[in-house]
Amino acid sequence: MTNFSFFSFQKRILIGALLLAGAFQGVKAQQPWYVGVQGGTSFGQCTLRSITEHQIHWGAQGGLFGGYRMSRLFSLEAGLQYGAQSQYALDCCPYWLSESLERTFAPVSGQTGWYYRDIESRTRWGKLALQANFDLLSLITKPESRWSLNVSPELSVVTTGNKLITPDKEIEYDRQWHAGLGGETSVGFRITDAIGIALYGDITCLTGKRFDNIPEHAHKSNLIWDTGLKLSLNLGKSKTQKPEPKETAPAVTPAASTTAVDDAQAARLEAERAERERLAAQEAERAERERLAREEAERLAAAQAAADKERAFNTPIPTVYFANNSSSIDEPYIPLLEMALSILERYPDFKLEIHAYCSNTGTKEYNDKLSEKRMEAVRQWFASRGIGKERMGQAYYHGIDYNASTDDAARRAELKFVK
Repeated sequence: MTNFSFFSFQKRILIGALLLAGAFQGVKAQQPWYVGVQGGTSFGQCTLRSITEHQIHWGAQGGLFGGYRMSRLFSLEAGLQYGAQSQYALDCCPYWLSESLERTFAPVSGQTGWYYRDIESRTRWGKLALQANFDLLSLITKPESRWSLNVSPELSVVTTGNKLITPDKEIEYDRQWHAGLGGETSVGFRITDAIGIALYGDITCLTGKRFDNIPEHAHKSNLIWDTGLKLSLNLGKSKTQKPEPKETAPAVTPAASTTAVDDAQAARLEAERAERERLAAQEAERAERERLAREEAERLAAAQAAADKERAFNTPIPTVYFANNSSSIDEPYIPLLEMALSILERYPDFKLEIHAYCSNTGTKEYNDKLSEKRMEAVRQWFASRGIGKERMGQAYYHGIDYNASTDDAARRAELKFVK
């Protein structure tokens, strides 16, 4: 995240809204106490996610809430929720997960495991939350308005339980506890003086261990979000503040009335000029803050993109091994080549260099041709997926590898990225 983060922004909103709340203490509020029920759908996002390239996997959630309105602008609310959803792998994660939760590019001999694409993570969660609601519409609408637009910073305690569903077994993990930080936005309508309904969306960033128990790699998020409807019931009587006493205009004599009017007019014009200057200064300050924040975000994004590109360039590509007297690429090596293909597609200035070898079986002339076929098989695999010859860099066929420890180790094609 950038230095101008979501949580820093929420903190600034909270401070500003609390200051505004003090200025609106004379505004009539609805019944101060309220309770309600809520329900809808939920989603999760770690390494595995509820929303993938091919499908949205809908979860379910529901709960109870209650709160107290201090004014039309500000209220405090507590809630208890329970939800469940499933997460799946993205296409950019062609990895293999061992039963001991170790991530590799290909199956490890002697270990039980599964490809990411074949597993499902089912999560059950509960949340106890405290949030501050700021009704932004109360600043611009009349007291009798039935509509509300709430922005709500939120602190919570979240517990998650996770089950990993594999093709051959189910693995239940111990329940975890997290501190949660996030927020909610809702649009509400008061049907009657006692009953209201709202459409809301809520996001919670979790601390601690990742709730899907999958090893952290490229995807570093650890959050749950939910959306749905809230139905609330107002309790008690409406509270009002005593109106401020009206100012009584001072009496003036006919002789002094003209001078008093001129002085009042001049004072009003001076006050309007000062207010325009103050608003212009505030707008200039806000624009400068936004410009600095935007430049910082662009700088951090560029640095992150450069770091990601350097990591991709230095990513080791596992060696492709061939059967005896064969130049066909076996199925287990396809995910490895697809991983290299995704990097080539993402970074057009990368090229791929190929070195092909044979074992010391047969004549030198035969093995020279066989290593050339192996090199060409790898090159043709990439060419059939849109990687032209200009992207292949150098391709070498070396014939017999006399330095290989075994014949199986010699029958290979090595790949690496070059610029």
